[in-house]
Amino acid sequence: MNIECYNFTLSLSDIVLNIFKKHVQYDVHLPESGGILTGKLYEDLVEILNCSEPTVSDKQSRYNFNRSYKAAQIFINEKFEKSKGKEIYLGEWHTHPEDNPTPSVTDIKNFTKTISKNKLNSNTHFMIIIGIKSIYIGIYTERKLIENKNFIIE
Repeated sequence: MNIECYNFTLSLSDIVLNIFKKHVQYDVHLPESGGILTGKLYEDLVEILNCSEPTVSDKQSRYNFNRSYKAAQIFINEKFEKSKGKEIYLGEWHTHPEDNPTPSVTDIKNFTKTISKNKLNSNTHFMIIIGIKSIYIGIYTERKLIENKNFIIE
């Protein structure tokens, strides 16, 4: 799936889209899920190639997802090493139990803290929230939100 963004095309791989669809909270018994986004950057294209899924180290409930820093770092390191440094951390994803998701104050605070406090290989990052009917994509450059959109995934 390709999405025209700020000044580039964002490409979400089928692998990533299938994981997103797998964790949609369409039932009241399903907890929030989430993980890390990794991919490659080009001049006018960003490819999100992979995303992690919840691990036993993460904490999940109906309205909350807290990922394990250790499990996330292992996922990031594995993708980075396997690609010889070409596949890097590009952001985070999680679900919300609402049709058309928007980030909460906590979501924004936690994501901004993550991209501000860590050493990263990119100046562009994404906060993606999977709702029941659409996904929210927040695009951050230089640690500031520059664009946000909601999209329906078929």
